[in-house]
Amino acid sequence: MNGAQTLWWRQARSDYDIFARLRRAGVSECHLLHYLQMATEKLSKAYLWRSGNPPPKAHTGFVRFVRVLSDRPDLQRVAIVLGFDNSLGLERWANGVLGLAYSLQNISPTESRDGPNAEYPWPHLAPTACPADYKFDLWALLIDTGKGRKMLDFIGRAITDFDRIA
Repeated sequence: MNGAQTLWWRQARSDYDIFARLRRAGVSECHLLHYLQMATEKLSKAYLWRSGNPPPKAHTGFVRFVRVLSDRPDLQRVAIVLGFDNSLGLERWANGVLGLAYSLQNISPTESRDGPNAEYPWPHLAPTACPADYKFDLWALLIDTGKGRKMLDFIGRAITDFDRIA
């Protein structure tokens, strides 16, 4: 793991720790999604720094991270670290979860355009919704479906054991 990866990983762990604390405290979904999105963004950047080149300065790295994991020569080992039985299980899961990953990375205000986001009332010019009062379909998908719960587990493992997959 190079120096840039270490820095991004440390911040991803910090964001994820806040997510986990807020989840235990039962705070509004917007705060949970905000910290989860930030943790996955930084996890992605940490991973993408493995090339030695900086990833794009954007909120859109999580889908790329999920996709590029499958390009590893040691995919079987990485799959096991991330809670899968084998590399095929990880590859199938990754292909099936891209829509959910896309929704998570796009919960940031920059990517959500004028729709539901975890930080600011929307639409921008004439707000009618407040994130703190909003029930996010994305949060329901993450906690109420097998695919969503597996994604939450995947994120936690990827951050906790990042030094084993970097």
